[in-house]
Amino acid sequence: MITSIGDFVGKYELSTGMYDQAKLGDYIAKYEPLYLVNLFGASLYVEFNNDLILGGGTPTENRFLYVFDPFNYDYNSEILISQGIREMLLGCIYFEYLKDLSNQVTVAGNVKPIGENSQNTSTLNTMMYGRYNDGIRSYRTIQYYMFGVKSEDYDGFNGRTKEFAYWL
Repeated sequence: MITSIGDFVGKYELSTGMYDQAKLGDYIAKYEPLYLVNLFGASLYVEFNNDLILGGGTPTENRFLYVFDPFNYDYNSEILISQGIREMLLGCIYFEYLKDLSNQVTVAGNVKPIGENSQNTSTLNTMMYGRYNDGIRSYRTIQYYMFGVKSEDYDGFNGRTKEFAYWL
């Protein structure tokens, strides 16, 4: 795994009490591979993941290391800016985790939790969409680099486009 529970600090800080850690760990285990398969495509993901395992959590091949780390790249009249795969995953997993926290399934059905000393905000007023969009910005930059700029280095690329989350 690229991300861990301990990575959710600062900008991506989440409540990680004793009951939340297992749940967040489940989200990491579910969504990290899913986003990476969509980023690379199935066959290129297998190559990336094998290289990641070989490197003990950091890719060893230059082509994968380049997109794994944050990068800035001048291309034609554009500047491609990526915060790297770890930051991309943090934004996307943060979003997936928080969107499911607004409701809880109990024996009484689907309920909205109420805090004694706090009031829940509408999802329209949360930062989860901004964090998701930050992650997707890097996601799209990485894909553009792999498919449009250096396609000869990423044979087998078959990634899927992700859209930004907007609420108007």
